[in-house]
This record gives sequence, C-alpha cells and structure tokens, in this order.
Amino acid sequence: MRALRVFTAAACILSGAAVSTAVNADTPALSVTPRSFETYIPRVEATRLSTDEAPIIDGDISDAVWRKAAVIDEFYQVEPIDGGTPSQPTRVYVAYDERHLYVAVHAFDDEPDQIRRSQLQRDPGLSDDDGFRILIDSYGTFRDSFFFGINPNGARLDALTENGSDFRGEWNVIWRADARVVVDGWTAEFAIPFQSFSFDPRLDDWNLQFIRTIRRNNEEIRWSNIDQNRDRIDLTNPGRLGGIENVTSGKGLEAQLFLTGAGAYDWEADDTDFSLDPSANIFYKITPSLTGSLTLNTDFSDAPLDSRQVNTGRFSLFFPETRDFFLQDAAVFEFGGRAFNSTNGLPFFSRNIGIVRGAPVDIVAGAKLSGKVGPVSIGAISARTGAADALGIDGQYLSSARISIPVLRESKAGIVFSNGDPTGENNNTVAGADFQYKRSNLFGDGVLFADFAYIRSFDDGVGDDMKATEIAYRSQTWNATLRMREIGEHYAPRLGFVNRKGIRRYNPNMFRIFRPENSFIRRAEIGAWTNIITNLNDERLDHYSGTYIEAENDPGDYARIGYERGFVDIREPFSIAGVVPVPVGQYRWNQYSARIETTSARVLGVELSANWGGVYGGDILELGTEISFRPSKHFEIEAEHEYIEFDLPMGEVGIHIASIESTIAFTPDMFINTEIQYDNISEGFTFFSRFSWEPQPHQEVFLSFGHSAIIESEDFPRDFVSQGSSLALRLGHTFRM
Repeated sequence: MRALRVFTAAACILSGAAVSTAVNADTPALSVTPRSFETYIPRVEATRLSTDEAPIIDGDISDAVWRKAAVIDEFYQVEPIDGGTPSQPTRVYVAYDERHLYVAVHAFDDEPDQIRRSQLQRDPGLSDDDGFRILIDSYGTFRDSFFFGINPNGARLDALTENGSDFRGEWNVIWRADARVVVDGWTAEFAIPFQSFSFDPRLDDWNLQFIRTIRRNNEEIRWSNIDQNRDRIDLTNPGRLGGIENVTSGKGLEAQLFLTGAGAYDWEADDTDFSLDPSANIFYKITPSLTGSLTLNTDFSDAPLDSRQVNTGRFSLFFPETRDFFLQDAAVFEFGGRAFNSTNGLPFFSRNIGIVRGAPVDIVAGAKLSGKVGPVSIGAISARTGAADALGIDGQYLSSARISIPVLRESKAGIVFSNGDPTGENNNTVAGADFQYKRSNLFGDGVLFADFAYIRSFDDGVGDDMKATEIAYRSQTWNATLRMREIGEHYAPRLGFVNRKGIRRYNPNMFRIFRPENSFIRRAEIGAWTNIITNLNDERLDHYSGTYIEAENDPGDYARIGYERGFVDIREPFSIAGVVPVPVGQYRWNQYSARIETTSARVLGVELSANWGGVYGGDILELGTEISFRPSKHFEIEAEHEYIEFDLPMGEVGIHIASIESTIAFTPDMFINTEIQYDNISEGFTFFSRFSWEPQPHQEVFLSFGHSAIIESEDFPRDFVSQGSSLALRLGHTFRM
C-alpha cells in the first residue's frame, strides 16, 4: 500500500498536480515502538514563533511556518486493539506565539473517499464523523481539560471536560480552526488564544492529549493515555506540553455586548408587546488562572427548549440547565463527584437563578469568579433577580460558592456553600464538604474511585443533612459499584434540587466486560444491580433488582436486553400524569426491556426500545422510536416518539411525547436549528427556530421565532388553538483587550 501511495504521488508530481497541502508529503511510518503504557508519558516542546509568523487558519498546512513547528507522529490504537498499530498514520505540528497556541494535523488516509464527514454546523456530534481532538489541562489537574475538536468539514466543537468523565459541550469561546480533505487524507489547523482559556503560569509543563478517530473502522488513535479502560476524555496519564512561556492574555478584559429587539403576541388576549434591551457579559482575567465575570440584564433568547417530559411518577421532574451564562463555568461548581450520580439532593442548581416555579424572572445583574488561586479551584456566583409580580415574589440576592484543592496525585477535596431562596419565603443556607479519591493502575489496569459528600441545610433555623458515598472499581473485565445516600426529612437546599426526602438508598451493582477476539462483537457486557430505598427507620419503601446483557459490534451498533423485579410501598396516593390514580398499597411486578440502536454515523440511524410487564397491580407498555437522517453535511433531522401505556385496575392512559429537531447548516458558522415538541397530556405544541451566524469569531447575529399552541386531542379533526408567538433579533459583538 505504501508503494502504491509513493507511485501515485510521483505520477501527480510529473503531471504538475499538487499531491497534498501537507508540509511534508512523506507519510509517517505505521510501525510503532512496543512500550509499557503504564509508564509511557510522551512529551513535546512547542516551537516559539514571532507574531508576524502566525499561520493563516484555512486548513491548508503548506504554510512555511509549520516546517518550524514541533512534530509528533507516534500514535497508538486504543480501539479496537489496545496499544495496536493505527490503520492510518497521523502527524501533528505544535507551535505558539505570544497570544495563541497553534496546532496542525495531517490525518493521512489511503482511502480519502471513505472519510466520514457528515456534519457542518458548530458543535457537531463529533463521534459520528472522522475527527481530531485536543485536550489541554493547563492547571495540571489530571482530571479536567479544555477540549477543542474538528471534523474534516471544519465543523468545530469546544467543551469543558470534568473529572475525566463529564463532557460539557455547552461551553463556547473564541478560537479559530479549519479543515479540508486532500489527496492523501485530511488536514486541519487550530489557533487557540491564550485569552480563551485559563492556565497556571507557574507550571513548566501542561498536560496534553491528541486523539484521532476514523469512523468507518470505529477506530480511536491516541498520543498518550493508551488504555481502553480509560475514557476518551480521561486524563489519568496524559502527554506533556513544554516550552510555553512568556505568553499573554492581553489586558485580560473581554466585553460581550448585545442588543436584543423582541416582539411577542398573545393570541388569546390579542395583545402585542415590543422591547429593545441591551445586555452585557464582561470578563476580566484577574490573573491568567482566575477570571471575574459580570452580567447585566442577562439575555437568554438563545436558550433551547427544555426536553418535553410527562410526570408518570411520584416525584417532581428534573429539567437540566440550558442557558449559556450558567453553563460556561458549570464545571467549577461540580460537587461530590460520582457520589452525585443522581440529581436528588444537589446543593446548588443554577436553574433556580432566574426561573421560579417554572416561570422566568429577570436577572438584573450577576457576578462570577472562576479559576484557580495557586492549586485551589474557586467558583463563586452571586445574582440579583428582579421581582415577579404575577407570582408575588420580590427580587432576591442568590449566591453560591465552591472551593476545591487537589490532594494526593489524582484526588481532590472541597467545600460548597449557597445562600438564598428564589421565592423569598425562607432564609436558607447550605454548606457541605466532599472528598473525591481516585487510584489508577490498581490490580493491573483497574481504577478505584471513592467519593464522599456531606451537606447540611439551614432553613429558617431548621437544620438537616445529606450524606452520599460511591465506591467503584473499573477495569476491562470485572467492575463493581456501591452507592449509598441518606437525605434528611428536613433537608432543604433552596438553591439546589431535591425531590425525595427522608430516605436511605443502597445501590450496588456488578458487571463483566468481554472483548472477544476475531468476532463481529467488539464489546459485550453482562451485569446485575439492585436499588433499595428505605425510610430513616430502615423500613423498606422501594426495592428494584435486575440483570442485563448488552453488546456492540465493530461499526458501533448496539443491542441490550434486561429484566427487572420491582417492589414499592405506596404510602401516599398519587396519580399518573394527573389522570390515573394509584392508591396506597404494596405492589410487586416483573418487567422486561429491549433496545436496539444502529450507529448514527450512517446516513440513516434508528433506535428502538421497548419496556413491558407489570406495574401498580396492572400492566405497562413503553415504546420508544428515534430516527436520525443525515443525507448531506448541510442537513440533518431527528424525530423521536415515546408511547407509554398504563392499564391499571384504577384506569388506563396512553401518553404520547413527540419531538422533531432539524439543522440546516450553510457553513460551520451559519446554521438554522428548529425544534418542535408535543405531548397529548398537556396538549401543548411548541415550535422554536433559531438562526445563528458568526461572521467573525467575535461577532454574532441571532434570530429566533417561537410559537406555542394547544392541540386539543379529544376532537377530530383536532383544533389548533394558538397561544403565543415571539420573534427576537440579537446582535452581539465581543471586544477583547
């Protein structure tokens, strides 16, 4: 194959054609040096450039400056063969100047027509395409990173990674990148301003990781951390980036200024409302590793719709945060680690700032502090909300803070604090402490986690607490977890989230992973679990136990079957979706589940799921369907439908929840995203379409249109009753100094 590539290159040169835009057309050798990956730590010394040598970021790496850059071409497979030789070579170039880190990649490929590049919009699902990822841990945490990725179309993805497992793709900053497909693969260039991420200037080396994926083989290639047992964003054993010195974040001042014109029409009242509102987000780097933020008259017109949910259980639903201002620094407020594997009991939940009882209220002003002082991580926020006359709520001051410090090599300890009640009904304070322990390379390739959290709330003089623990062992064979949680009867984090108090929960599980050789099955897993919930007197309230088996093939298709044995002791009656009553009593049942997913990397992806069996003395049937269609890089559509049927002695109900989401991408920086949702219980229909365009990385044009209605499901033909329409235009510009 190498001889064929050399012959092809020679023929192109003789005919006057350009072989590639690469700096050096020689393909790196595919053979790699056998290594002990437990101790393997590659290092690169970045080349210093003058500011007038900066490359043009257009995906063409023939710029002469790349010949001066440091070169990396030793990469290893992690999937499908741990430590194996990649099927295609990769070459990376690293340089920097006073203001930017520059990275270029030549992803060689002897079948360029097979390169998967199905998406064009900003923040794509990068796992569905060929891609290249950069993870920068500029604090030396070995846990968290700034993530920058790109596909062969130049579609960019930026994110924060947290604890080596959590991925926060909502984080967006100013940076530039572009890519193009060439005759021997694809190439990409990155220019990442030092002002766009924080760093510890005292560190000689930063932790660094490069990852390439080849989608047609479902192949993952890494520069460091060569271990299937570690997640793609795990930074347990990263490479090192040296030579970064005498760089600047400028004066450290960034101002995002917005002007939003909006109109709303109430169809029932025949009333129109117009507004023209300025807003601003201001950021100042107090030090290269500590940033202060200020928001004024915060605008949330670009926030997507909440995923539609229907409550079929006994406890209130959780709706995740979707607003950019709060998502940007969400990682610094992380608390409890794996001990908070569920949302019940969260000490701080940013959605409570600006949303009260499900209704939005104005945020007059807010301030944040995030980053590090020495080894100490700090996150603090304080906001002043406006009054909500319709709810009878005055404006409130709401605050939260999180401080953590690394201990041992891979662990950390910290505290959390919050104060305020969004409703103003209580004087509420919450304080807690946590310890997150991690030990890698235990019993060979295993990793031990042990996370502990303790929180106490003080609500108008009434105090109560919550305790949470998770101990887990992870390896490529045997795995086990033990979770325990206790929530007091009067535990009340008014700025957090809790939907079930006065309980103890015990949740152990165990599973075994198999990776059969010479098989179309890449990975299989079989496991068992139990979940026991008692009151504080140790009387059993709920008990669920089950087992499952799942498998994934080489392309990434997935299948799972499962069984659950359930018991609940209902001590207070409730109703399912407000329709079917469930009386007090003890109920036992058996349920079965099945799930099939084809990889969304194909043009057409399908996901089918079913759950059936007994519940509350009757029967339940749940059917889920999700279809994704991506015929070209410019268009994709996803349609979801969930049907839940309860057939109980007390009554029956059939619940339909449907949604459609589409994206039309004109360029990587200009696209239209549209969401449509409906459920037959509320009979609510919502349409929301957003046009987003960044003419330059520091400029924004945003246009949105929304419409809500009631589709009455009792009659046929069904009546469509409009409720409200909204239109908003936002212009934004970011100034950096």
